[in-house]
Amino acid sequence: MDSLITGISDFAETLGIDTCLEFASDLLVPERRIREYCYENKCGNFSNNYMCPPYTGSVEEIKGKFAGFERGVLLQYSQPLDVRNDKVGVEETKVDFHRKVLSLEDFVREQGVTQLWGMIGGSCALCGECKAKFDEPCPYPDQTRTSLESLAVDVVVLLDRFGLDNKFHPHRITWTGCILF
Repeated sequence: MDSLITGISDFAETLGIDTCLEFASDLLVPERRIREYCYENKCGNFSNNYMCPPYTGSVEEIKGKFAGFERGVLLQYSQPLDVRNDKVGVEETKVDFHRKVLSLEDFVREQGVTQLWGMIGGSCALCGECKAKFDEPCPYPDQTRTSLESLAVDVVVLLDRFGLDNKFHPHRITWTGCILF
């Protein structure tokens, strides 16, 4: 397992991922209070993105899915950016991180791991505007990924557990995701 983690970490570094830390999957704890933020729909993605609630399952279902995994790697990708005024840049970095997670998943599969689950930062944005909004099928069902937030995980608390910066910065965007295996 150590050689797998080293390989993942090395490959993540070549992709420009800033943080790649191993963890036990039981650190991911979906919480009802986090899910409540989704129901408030301040981001506008509730029922409008296939990788957001209600499509991602209940807190109990998510707990069951997490229980099927033993280990994972926490991933962070940061870029300098005027977060408040460059919405296009924010979306571009989000999709860039999503593609990096997909590349890391491919690498992990090449190492012989067959059961894995990658999670991105923010909502899936591969299509720009998700087809869920129009009740149309997803054109990329093999590439879409959920975020930790959409799975009711308190990412701020998770980052605290790792001793990582959990603040939002106006001149740097940081996306957090993971891969479980």
